[in-house]
Amino acid sequence: MVPLDLFLLCMLGVLIGAISALLGVGGGFFYVPALVLLFGIDPRIAVGTSLAIITCTTLSASIGYGLQGQVLMKSAACLALPGMAFAAFGALITAFLPSQYLVALFCVVLLFMGIKMIYRKFPLVFPLLVGPCWKERFGKLHEKGEELFVYPVHLVTWGSLAGFMSGLTGIGGGIVNVPALTIGGIPIHFAVATSAVVILITSLSATGTHLALGNLSIPFFVAIAAGAVAGAQVGVRLSPKAPPRMLELAVGTLLIVVVAALVVNTHLI
Repeated sequence: MVPLDLFLLCMLGVLIGAISALLGVGGGFFYVPALVLLFGIDPRIAVGTSLAIITCTTLSASIGYGLQGQVLMKSAACLALPGMAFAAFGALITAFLPSQYLVALFCVVLLFMGIKMIYRKFPLVFPLLVGPCWKERFGKLHEKGEELFVYPVHLVTWGSLAGFMSGLTGIGGGIVNVPALTIGGIPIHFAVATSAVVILITSLSATGTHLALGNLSIPFFVAIAAGAVAGAQVGVRLSPKAPPRMLELAVGTLLIVVVAALVVNTHLI
């Protein structure tokens, strides 16, 4: 790999890492198509490499959000613990799926993500506020903060789905985690921060499985991850000031364009 390619991959990581941290998602919705469309990598390896990059991005973002006191640990545990198991299961399934089917599944998930970002009322996640609940306090460090009720059934259900999607398609799962948290009344910036920690945990589980299956490109991982770590810190710092609605509309539109490009270039139709 020539120095120019390494530089371009690193800059790609910076851009996607910043967007991912701003939205509280892993960034796999861009890493996977970039690796498949621009570099011709096998979809399975693209998924595994994407998840490995996401672990670095979300580790960087999680440290930043943790220092700001924005991570809700009880909610994160309810999402992440079942998500770990289902992420490993989703990664294992990729060994038995033909590449074209894997790309088709990724396109379906990407399309739903794009629609959800553009049209917030699209019912991708719905409330399951039933069963036992407990209180969790949220607020900036050194502030009194507020309390809300956390429903484990709700978070465990959506955390399991997000983890499975992560391992199977290489996305982080934030498109499910963030609305699952906000439905319960958690402010968006705290939901984004908590989602970043959850994605870190579930991506580690899925990456381990993909590594065992041989679905990881070390050169691409190192080059993109180096930029993504720096980009994530940029996103963390911009998060309190960023207009989330404008960003959602822009990214949602771009995701639909990416789906169209994948469909055409991989001859799904």
